[in-house]
Amino acid sequence: MGYWILTLCLVAFGFLGALSIGRPFLLVGIALLLLAPLRKRPRLFWPPLAAVVAYNAAWWAVVPIQCTATQVIGEVGRTVCTSLLGSTQEGSGLFNPSYDPANQAAFAAACICGLAALAVTWRLGSRRPERR
Repeated sequence: MGYWILTLCLVAFGFLGALSIGRPFLLVGIALLLLAPLRKRPRLFWPPLAAVVAYNAAWWAVVPIQCTATQVIGEVGRTVCTSLLGSTQEGSGLFNPSYDPANQAAFAAACICGLAALAVTWRLGSRRPERR
């Protein structure tokens, strides 16, 4: 019962906060909904869930969080956007930073973490003694 309460709370909070901080909660909640039939099979349950969490963490680490605009009278303004990791994107005028680097880093992190979790769960699962 606790699994379903947590899942539904994540989906509801993610849906209500989708325009601000809800996206990662919504993604994890949806992943938990989709993975519910596999809860009792850790080899199949944990790798995709770990990939979703890694995707969210990497996306938030790389996406531009803060932008600062400066302008000198008579010149075109300059905008600098920084991420949590400190990477910057710069542009002139009305600059909207691209989310492509964040999406690419998040996808790479999800693949790496998902494959690592798959390897760990299969390795740990193979150590378990057989039931007779």
